[in-house]
Amino acid sequence: MDPPENNIPSSHDEETQEHRETLSQSHQEDGENEAVPLIESCTQAEAGPKVIKENAVRVAFLPPAEEADLPVSESLVQGDASYSADDNSSYNDDEADIDQDIDDALDEGYMGMECTLERGFSLNEAAIARDLRYERYDEVAVKYEKSHSFSKYQPSLKHFIPVRKSSAERDEMPIDSTGLYGFVSYSWITSLMWKAYKKGLKEEDVPICSKYDMCDYNTDRFEAMWNEEVKRKGKDGASLQRVVWRFLRTRLIVALTFFMITLIMGFVGPTIFMRFLITWLSTDEPVTTGIIWTVGLIFSEFIRIIIFGVVWSISYRTGVRLRAACLGLVYKKLMRMSSLGNKSIGEVINLFANDAQRIYDFVVLGPLIIGGPVVAIGGVIYILWLLGPWALFGMLTFLLFYPFQYGISRLTGYLRRRTVTVTDERVRMMNELLTCVKLIKMYAWEKSFASSITEIRKRERHLLEKSAYVQSISLAMAPTVPVIAAIVTFLAHIGAGYNLTAAQAWSVIALTSSLQFGMSTLHYCIRFLIEGAISTKRVLSILLMDELEPYLKTPQDPDTAVVLDQATLAWDAVSSFKKKKNKKRRNKKDGITPADQLMPKVVDLKHIDVLFDLCLSIKKGELIAVCGGVGAGKSSFISALLGHMRLQSGQVYLQGTCAYVGQQAWIMNASFRENILMGEAFDAKRYYRVIYACNLTQDVGAMPAGDFTEIGERGINLSGGQKQRLSLARALYANRDIYLLDDPLSAVDAHVGSHIFQWVIKGALRNKTTVFVTHQLQYLPLCDRVVYLREGNIAELGTHSSLVEDNKEYAGLYRTHMETVENKEKESSKTEETDAGGRQRQDSVISGGSSINGYQKNSPEKSPVKEVKKKPEDGQLITEEKLEKGDIPLSTYNWYIKAAGGYIISTLVILTFAANVGSTAFSSWWLSMWLSAGSGNTEVVVGNGTVISDNIADNPDLFMYQTVYGCLILVILGTSLIRGFAFMKTTLKASSSMHDQVFVKVFRSPMSFFDTTPSGRIINIFSRDMDEVDVRVPMTMETFLQNIWLITSSLVFVCLVFPHFLPFLVVLAILFLFIRSIFRIGIRDFKRMENVSRSPMYSHVSTTVNGLATINAYGKQEMFTKKFMVLFDENTCVFFLFNCAMRWLAIRLDLLALLVMSITAILSLILRGSVEASFAGLALAYAAQLSGIFQYTVRLSTETEARFTSVQRISNYTKCLASEAPAIIESKRPDSNWPKYGRISYRNVQLKYRPDTPLVLKGITFDIDSLEKIGVVGRTGSGKSSLGVALFRLVELAGGSVRIDGVDISVLGLEDLRSRLSIIPQDPVLFIGTVRYNLDPFEKYTDEAVWSALEQTYMKEKIANLPLKLNAPVIENGENFSVGERQLMCMARALLRNNKILFLDEATAAIDTETDSKIQRTLQEAFKACTMITIAHRLNTVMACSRILVLDDGKVVEFDTPRNLMANSHSAFAKMVEAAESSLLL
Repeated sequence: MDPPENNIPSSHDEETQEHRETLSQSHQEDGENEAVPLIESCTQAEAGPKVIKENAVRVAFLPPAEEADLPVSESLVQGDASYSADDNSSYNDDEADIDQDIDDALDEGYMGMECTLERGFSLNEAAIARDLRYERYDEVAVKYEKSHSFSKYQPSLKHFIPVRKSSAERDEMPIDSTGLYGFVSYSWITSLMWKAYKKGLKEEDVPICSKYDMCDYNTDRFEAMWNEEVKRKGKDGASLQRVVWRFLRTRLIVALTFFMITLIMGFVGPTIFMRFLITWLSTDEPVTTGIIWTVGLIFSEFIRIIIFGVVWSISYRTGVRLRAACLGLVYKKLMRMSSLGNKSIGEVINLFANDAQRIYDFVVLGPLIIGGPVVAIGGVIYILWLLGPWALFGMLTFLLFYPFQYGISRLTGYLRRRTVTVTDERVRMMNELLTCVKLIKMYAWEKSFASSITEIRKRERHLLEKSAYVQSISLAMAPTVPVIAAIVTFLAHIGAGYNLTAAQAWSVIALTSSLQFGMSTLHYCIRFLIEGAISTKRVLSILLMDELEPYLKTPQDPDTAVVLDQATLAWDAVSSFKKKKNKKRRNKKDGITPADQLMPKVVDLKHIDVLFDLCLSIKKGELIAVCGGVGAGKSSFISALLGHMRLQSGQVYLQGTCAYVGQQAWIMNASFRENILMGEAFDAKRYYRVIYACNLTQDVGAMPAGDFTEIGERGINLSGGQKQRLSLARALYANRDIYLLDDPLSAVDAHVGSHIFQWVIKGALRNKTTVFVTHQLQYLPLCDRVVYLREGNIAELGTHSSLVEDNKEYAGLYRTHMETVENKEKESSKTEETDAGGRQRQDSVISGGSSINGYQKNSPEKSPVKEVKKKPEDGQLITEEKLEKGDIPLSTYNWYIKAAGGYIISTLVILTFAANVGSTAFSSWWLSMWLSAGSGNTEVVVGNGTVISDNIADNPDLFMYQTVYGCLILVILGTSLIRGFAFMKTTLKASSSMHDQVFVKVFRSPMSFFDTTPSGRIINIFSRDMDEVDVRVPMTMETFLQNIWLITSSLVFVCLVFPHFLPFLVVLAILFLFIRSIFRIGIRDFKRMENVSRSPMYSHVSTTVNGLATINAYGKQEMFTKKFMVLFDENTCVFFLFNCAMRWLAIRLDLLALLVMSITAILSLILRGSVEASFAGLALAYAAQLSGIFQYTVRLSTETEARFTSVQRISNYTKCLASEAPAIIESKRPDSNWPKYGRISYRNVQLKYRPDTPLVLKGITFDIDSLEKIGVVGRTGSGKSSLGVALFRLVELAGGSVRIDGVDISVLGLEDLRSRLSIIPQDPVLFIGTVRYNLDPFEKYTDEAVWSALEQTYMKEKIANLPLKLNAPVIENGENFSVGERQLMCMARALLRNNKILFLDEATAAIDTETDSKIQRTLQEAFKACTMITIAHRLNTVMACSRILVLDDGKVVEFDTPRNLMANSHSAFAKMVEAAESSLLL
């Protein structure tokens, strides 16, 4: 059966013309004021190639308007498969033809590539706006220049000019051009707050980051200081704390100076003005005296509020600068490394997620620690002066709190360090889970991973509980200690027989309120200082990691490209400490996996030699092939030339720039074109040539938005072959001197491999130096020389013919390969292609499959225009993260309360706060009663007469007053302990419940969710958002609840003493609520933006770490660093605005709260004589306390709401994510021995990956008998991988059914189904842990069975030679094993499962020919009694199958034995074999 010809509908020309007219109109509209740019190109021979920058042109792919009846490759070049090494003229003629076609077609669109204006075909308007915004950072940024002159302080000093006219651009941060008024009052943010209230904030409303706060500027400054420190002290003696001090000392000293002024003002108010005002109330002094004390009290508080605003303004900017500097320096450090060594990606992401906040808190809040001691010393001196030596008893209570608080903080720090380690482990595990989620689902390993995460979370929660309880006790004690100190002071003073007046008592109480601020901040400050110290240590641990010492030198001979002179090279390897052995026993009992045991121990690094005494010289323009068995050192050989290893001895010389194609392609989350350009300028002609040479023309033509189609993280929407060819296209476009290709043909079939070898390796790179690692031995005769590696040594070196003549190991290997080919001369490698142009292999089930997004639902040749011509948005894969609007819904709070234990529990917890605060308030009320009672009209003898005493010590009920007052100490302490314990338990129950719910929901989501959601976004939920819910939400909420009750008690007291205050209270309450209701919206929106802005940064860090080798090879460190800086600045901007918005609200509420104290003072002034001084003092003391607490509480309510955005995000994930089918359906469980026979039946199966994508399987029907071995072939998008997707139910069927042994798999639980099937993926996946854990995570099999599986896959010797054998560590991504070794371990994993049905997805792609032939024998023997479905491009694999299934466009074209299909020369299969045959027998 002939393959169907391409039939383009007659409407094609009309639609294409319509499209061009539309573009033309848009060009005319856009080009009224500027000329439309033209695409220009030039040959490489021109000295100064003229190129068009990327932002000058956009190219969209449409079907060819002419010659549509032939594939592009056929219309341009015929018979490429017949190319030979001696036939360069054929290549040159074809090249000339292509050049001519390019020149002729550029204006109209080469090969269907329609040229449009730069912004005319972008994915969406948001992406365009974001690009333009990012460009503004370059315009605004300033470079750091070291200066010792005073002028460097000029930008900061300008803030003290009273009023400045803003000169900043509209989109720049206004704070840089604000004067003293705006700097203190934060009026520069008012317009944003109003906009938020009226319309809500959007991304474009936010100004870009201040040039002085930018990551690049501060990183350069911090890096210069760090380098000076290392130079002066050496690497071992360098102190990051010292550098941090140098970085911020000037701003810190200025901020602390202003802070001291606020402390003085806060001290002067109660000790002088309030004491004299209360004294005046009980005297007959003139009113003017009272007015003076009242004005003084109000003015001192006003000055305190204003100066405090200056402190925060300075501190906030200092904090964001150090935060940017530290993390920018960490990122730049990562850029200088080839791997993370003993760090995991999770640990690094956690550093960017959580330590960033702690570094900021360390700077902003840590220095306020000086307030506590300063106020305490001043308070002790004042009280001693006021009350005499007996007051020392109370002050002793006060001072003893400091060592207690210090001990608490040390304990908190210790617990924090332990918690961070466990959190790192959890985030690392989550990152690994997200990376390998498809394999985990297909193997039904969810329970193993879920139990690991659950166990880690249990340990984390246990530590969080301890830490939270300690902090809660500390927080509860802070406001009670001054009260207890006052009680002890007064009891001692009165007990000694001294009198206590109202003025004395309430000035002391008011002072203790000031001291209370010092106590409260002391707890936080010590905690933030300790946590900041831990975070800086974690930053330091990365800064001190060994960088690779550059060892590449330039050879003296200008004609030599590479020289290896007796070079021995090593890798950094992980080893384990031999401790914590007792955990192994606990493993089985508690469900801790070996990976968990290993994680804290994998910290030691050592060097392991892998390449030995290499001697090799490569001339410029030479093509060198490198071959050898699995683990021979081929990939290490490439890494050695890149400079990514450690040179132990000898020399390595390299001349020129390098391009690198890794064995596992590294793909960015960017458009297809951006992945190829990778920051290079766009040259149309060069770009089109690369597209064709790498056989990508039809792939791009089938994508919804052409080369603007977004490629997902790790190339999730590309097949393995497409990823590899994209990586090759990137290298080819880079136009470097030396090309290092690490097995680039492993993921493509033989015919596509032939095309790439001809057009790329022997064509485009014919004048380049190329080192070509391959297992495809048929290409070796065409290379200039061959290097045969064995166990890290060059075993043989020479031309192919000379090595064959030597008749050594290489000759035997080559002959074996050719005999295999000749014996199977009718075999087809992958047989996907039906045309001479060739197509890459099928979508890999495990690598994602492009068909997941409906990109390649049918062959490009068959695609009608209406199928390809789509809106630009169709090319967008990754969904934009939704920015929530409006209030936090009540359902979010309801969900949190229920997670905490329900309404009854929550109410009881709130009542413990009421009891705690109520007991302290009652102590003050009792003191007022006591002072009011005075001496109880007791008469005392004075001289010869008796008078009524004015000393309260003479009161007959003294004992009663003293007893009640003293017992209140026990009540206060008791309620503090109960409150702390209750609150800790409920909030951590809530956070743990939320974590478990969202984890289960995310993990049970279908694959489409993971394909369209960046891992950074999900990691954001499990790192930063969980940190918010674990630590920050409870901390904010606890303070908020405490202050609510304090305010209530204060207002009750003021209103009881001065009922006239009630009308004023109503007005003030309305004002407070009005301000809060308006401006909480802005604060909440800033917080939401800050939440969203973190995800791209985390994704970028993760992408960077995974692609370090490629980034370094291309020298793109600056490009990636620049992007990180911009992403970090975007986060810094909204983070800074969020904090400033909080302070904007605070200073206004403080000024309003000042009115409360002012009104109280004025009322006491007016009502002198009608209100007792003891009660007036009570009202004044609590009104003064109210001034600070009122604004803080309103601000806390807004902050609590803002922090609840994290709860809302988690809630949304929990409620909105769709779930897969249940893991187990008890009523539908299959027999324990199911499937017994392995019969598979597809009946009218229809499959689409998402509701809005077309069908990829279109009603296919076929049967597979028991024990049959089926080979599946067909071009890309024909639906091969979709068979596996349907079989494993990664996507539910749109119609039809799949039956295994007569059982409809759609009625089974997913775990029951997937655990009875096995898959060997194309991309080998290993997890952090041990070798044994990777093979048998459930510990179902004996060691003997594991060793047997390793022996059958030829890995036994390798594992047995490792120091820890089966317990040998496997690091992240299995990087301490070669790709081939990882693939063999994956095969051993499938052998262990020994299921009745096996799906092989190109499982031997990274294995040499000899090992592959052995593996094929193993598969035939070990899986003799099972049904096998094979998608593979090795020749012997497909032809050895019982039957061949040929798919096309989601339909079955042929299904018969290889013999019958080959007998019919017109069959599609026979034509595929014929097209590929010559390429195999070169």
